[in-house]
Amino acid sequence: MFNFFSRTASALLIAIAIILVAWAFTRVANRPDHHAQIEGQETLTLMHWSGDAGQEEDAIVADLIADFEADNPGTRIRRINPGDAGSFYTKLQTMMAAGSPPDVFYVGAERLPAFASMGLLAPTPESDFNLTDFYPATVNAFRFNGTRAGRGTLYGVPKDFTTLGFYINLDLFQQAGIQVPTTSWTWQEFLDAALAIGQIENCTGAEFVTWPMMVRLFLRTHNLDVVSPDFEQLRFREPAVMATLQKLRDWRHDRTAYPNALTSGKSKVASGSSVFLTGKIGMAGPFGRWVVPSYRKTNFRWDFAPLPHAKGLAPANAIATVAWSVAAASPRQAASWALVRHLTGEKSQRLAAPLGLAIPTRISIAESSAFIDPAQAPANDRAFLDQANNASVIAWPADARFEAIFQARMDQGLKTGDQTLEQAVATFEKDWSLVKNSPLAKEDWPLVNWARISLWGSLTLIALLTALAIRWWRTRPGALEWKEELWGWALLSPWLLGFIFFLALPIALSLVLSFSKWNGVSTLDHAQFVGLNNYTQLLAHDDRFLTSLRVTLYYALLAVPLGQVMALGAAMLMNSKVRGIGFFRAAWYLPSVLAGVGIAVLWRWVFDGDHGLMNAGLQPILDSPILSWANLTAPEWFGADAAWFGPPAFALMSLWAVGGPMMIYLAGLQGIPQSLHEAAELDGAGRWAKFRHVTLPMLSPVIFFNTIMAVIGSFQVFTQAFVMTGGEPGDLTRFYVLYLYNQAFEFHEMGYASAMAWLLLIIILALTVIMMRGSKRFVHYESLSS
Repeated sequence: MFNFFSRTASALLIAIAIILVAWAFTRVANRPDHHAQIEGQETLTLMHWSGDAGQEEDAIVADLIADFEADNPGTRIRRINPGDAGSFYTKLQTMMAAGSPPDVFYVGAERLPAFASMGLLAPTPESDFNLTDFYPATVNAFRFNGTRAGRGTLYGVPKDFTTLGFYINLDLFQQAGIQVPTTSWTWQEFLDAALAIGQIENCTGAEFVTWPMMVRLFLRTHNLDVVSPDFEQLRFREPAVMATLQKLRDWRHDRTAYPNALTSGKSKVASGSSVFLTGKIGMAGPFGRWVVPSYRKTNFRWDFAPLPHAKGLAPANAIATVAWSVAAASPRQAASWALVRHLTGEKSQRLAAPLGLAIPTRISIAESSAFIDPAQAPANDRAFLDQANNASVIAWPADARFEAIFQARMDQGLKTGDQTLEQAVATFEKDWSLVKNSPLAKEDWPLVNWARISLWGSLTLIALLTALAIRWWRTRPGALEWKEELWGWALLSPWLLGFIFFLALPIALSLVLSFSKWNGVSTLDHAQFVGLNNYTQLLAHDDRFLTSLRVTLYYALLAVPLGQVMALGAAMLMNSKVRGIGFFRAAWYLPSVLAGVGIAVLWRWVFDGDHGLMNAGLQPILDSPILSWANLTAPEWFGADAAWFGPPAFALMSLWAVGGPMMIYLAGLQGIPQSLHEAAELDGAGRWAKFRHVTLPMLSPVIFFNTIMAVIGSFQVFTQAFVMTGGEPGDLTRFYVLYLYNQAFEFHEMGYASAMAWLLLIIILALTVIMMRGSKRFVHYESLSS
């Protein structure tokens, strides 16, 4: 009787579990349609980010949606806010690739050419909007004619924008006795002000960011550019362009002629807009309104100055702007554009204006007290508006790699200075030429034949299952064993199904994609078959790939042996039988389970070029009487010296996480029979002899395992590099997996990234095989056999 109730209860619990899982998946899969069907509503999905305004911007969007739903009872809005812009675009790409993009979403002007050229955005019905009330430059920023932005079809309605200039510390201007610029001033006047403020103790004249947009804006104020309007001809070699860029470089790096004019560019902590918050910088920019919410929290007086211009030329400026756009794949076009009309209406812009984060795109709102508020900093709101008359978006090619390569090389030539300007320009020209002449450059590749691939894949799977079934039938168990085996498969099935659907199939798909060209934001039926050209491009035409591989190998050669020695040493120390040893073991292990992003931020401060803890301790040693004769200085770990000291810095940082392998070594040490040590002592062996002839041989299987895991891990560095350097300067800290991420999620080359992933698998597999073959001479398994 007991067995009957036990079996019945077990069957009932299994049935309930299956029903609950099926119900949960069904509910999640059909949730939006379910609500719409019950309430008789049309459901729209809207996605946005919060940016520097945080919860305030999020609350404003939520209120605007509530107003729209109240006015349109037949429509329900499903709102998604992934957080910052980076997370937003990653989620947007995933949703588009799945064929279910949000109906309405943010699009930055810098992303428009790529998105529009891939057919992801729906054309805006211009007659439905009163565009005459918008600043013309903001509307034109979202036009695209197939080759360049600024003209052609409109693909969104701008929600807000900003012009650019410099934020100035009024206290430092007053202390230096400089007149505050309010309308128009020249670059020479900017430099004079920077030099004057640089004479104040512990102060620097200005922070001039060398982001790609800002470098081209600086050239625009001199009526120059690095590329022709059609993006077909590079203009770096024009004497005026090189001279202007060299001038900007000299302001930062020629400390004799321009002492303390610009920040050093070494710091990875106080950089960009954040350096202004220290109160020791006279001017910071070129920035837009996005820094205003954080700057309003400072305890010194500050204001905004318009962008300087070259002497004898009219002022010029650029705009940064974001639009509400509608997905081309949305089946609810009319309702989506109705929502966009509401979100860009006068009420919506009037609510957002007081945040200070951006300028309303409607002229009537921007010129009103909703935006111009003398009671709040900056007092010179008028400068933002006046510059809009001579501003336009800085257009970029549809290929996002142009901007990425430009940023990498200009960082080296203008910011860190580890290359001369001539070297940086030559490297950019070479890199861009490789992109333009790539085997993948043409567009008329045939589409991937998914039907044929599915057929052959299915036949292969059927053949494999048939072979397994025949083999099982020949060795099938008896009745009793069959029952036990059935329960074994039942218990294994959740993991097995998860492995098949969430690991094996994606791996197989990535193999197919490695022979294709797919942007990762359209559905898979748009993938083009390119054969082995992804691999040809990687191995023969991509210098950045080779650089990332070289950086990763350099790191692995340092991190693997250093980490294993440190972990083994710590394990031997933790193997001591002293009171409270459990606490110390936990303390050593704890850092290995902490969040990677938080640890990366901490170590970024430790290795900071200007104020880092590492250099603060290292420089006094180099200045000591023993070493002072060599005139050595602490390295710029992630700056001009990153080629030699960047990977070692990451290797030192990896020691923070030795707690994981330490625990494995500790378990191995405790598994060594004490009798072996006692026998060695009887033979007269000392500590070193026991360690060499007893501990290491008995521990060799553990050492081998930890070494293999360390090698695999060393080729997968991502979080630390992504947070601390982003691969900068240039590509000197661009690890393999970081470059793979760049290709997949920034350049929209998912097929190329898949090829990189398979090459990485081959590299790791080859290294593992080599180590396993070589281990036969050094790894002893006697302890396991005993």
